[in-house]
Amino acid sequence: WATAGLFGRLNYDYDGRYLAEVNLRYDGSSRFLGDKRWNLFPSLSLGYNVAREEFWESISEYVNTLKPRFSWGALGNQNTKKFYPFYPGQPLGLKNGNWLIGGEKPTIATAPLMVSDLMTWENVSTTNIGFDFGAFNNRLTGSFEWYLRKTDDMIGPPEEKSSIIGISKDNLPRINNAAMETKGWELALTWNDNIGKVNYTIGATLADARSKITRYPNNEKNLDSPFVGKYIGDIWGYETIGIAKTDEEMKEHLAHTDQSQLGSQWGAGDIMYKDLDGDNIITTGANTANKPGDRKVIGNDTPRYQFGITLGANWNGFDFRAFFQGIGKRDFWLTGNYFWGVSGGLWQSIGYKEHLDYYRTEANEMGANPNAYFAKPYFDGSNTSKNQQVQSRYVQNAAYMRLKNLQIGYTLPNQMIQKAGLSKVRIFFSGDNLLTFTSIFGAFDPEAIGGDYGNGKIYPISRTVSCGINVSF
Repeated sequence: WATAGLFGRLNYDYDGRYLAEVNLRYDGSSRFLGDKRWNLFPSLSLGYNVAREEFWESISEYVNTLKPRFSWGALGNQNTKKFYPFYPGQPLGLKNGNWLIGGEKPTIATAPLMVSDLMTWENVSTTNIGFDFGAFNNRLTGSFEWYLRKTDDMIGPPEEKSSIIGISKDNLPRINNAAMETKGWELALTWNDNIGKVNYTIGATLADARSKITRYPNNEKNLDSPFVGKYIGDIWGYETIGIAKTDEEMKEHLAHTDQSQLGSQWGAGDIMYKDLDGDNIITTGANTANKPGDRKVIGNDTPRYQFGITLGANWNGFDFRAFFQGIGKRDFWLTGNYFWGVSGGLWQSIGYKEHLDYYRTEANEMGANPNAYFAKPYFDGSNTSKNQQVQSRYVQNAAYMRLKNLQIGYTLPNQMIQKAGLSKVRIFFSGDNLLTFTSIFGAFDPEAIGGDYGNGKIYPISRTVSCGINVSF
């Protein structure tokens, strides 16, 4: 595959006060047909340094810099799944026929699949509005930015076609039939000052963003696929009433709420689900946003309010620096045996100390635990899932704050090292990932929740401690 492009830029600067920039890109890709191959992607940015105006001089002592700015730009994405989606391909199978010819299975070929001659660039446009400022002799500096990112003409799934054409939906051609928008903002502040001989700095960043589907071929709003109005990361699940402490409590609940579609043999220690649609039976309804049964949005796993805090100081050769990072809000639905302990039967279960907080009666040799976090465990694989449905009780708070890096150092005075022919000697201590504050389930790291083989099954983030000496001659 190949790409080609033409681009140009025009800059304008008047006295450092009025600033403008215009860009034009004209890009082509071999992944699309001739009339869909080329597209124009412009961008524009404007800036105004108000502090350079004469009327600003009276307050320049307090606000040294103030520069509001605006920008808009578009770029294209041509990274489709197939290099040449407009060429028909004929699937071949080597010796995989279902009959014998001469004692061997024959090599077979099927009819060529449908192709897409409409696919073209995805268009990503971003609008930014913000400002930069400096105040109090630039001891306080910062910036704020609000942005809107629109991804138009996204390549989505094949649209539904009549079965009369004889091709399954998965083998239909993909086209530009989806769109998404992201709204967000970013704030950065830094304060640099001194108290006597102590120089110090405090810096903080805070950012937030949410993405929403604005176009998608899912008119029924099926919950298994994106749909118009859906926020990326939404978690749909049941609302949990609690864990039945006795068989009588469960019987009373089942008298007006049928949970048979989720499992059988309900009793003490099992989950009681709330009937949200008022039909006295717990179901998934039509599995659509309009008819979700007894499910609702119980959280969103998008990391929100991402922040960073930097603290630094130096005094008489001593220096200190600490960096904290974290997420202010994030929900997460954990699955697998790392979370549930008993999951999938006897051979896919695990036991951490956190898993000991499960429902038990007095007959259990470990003692009664009626107010447990986990419901009664089942090693019967067919019955395990009834208490492990996606539900409000077990949605995790994945927000966290972590001391990402800490450095403490001391630089020896020059009079102590000059006679040895040295220009600088610094002794230091450094630590990474030393402290983490989070309420997520104890077996998980909030920065390493994922894993190809299940939640948490990923190489862990290491805590590192080091010390040493830097010597300059």
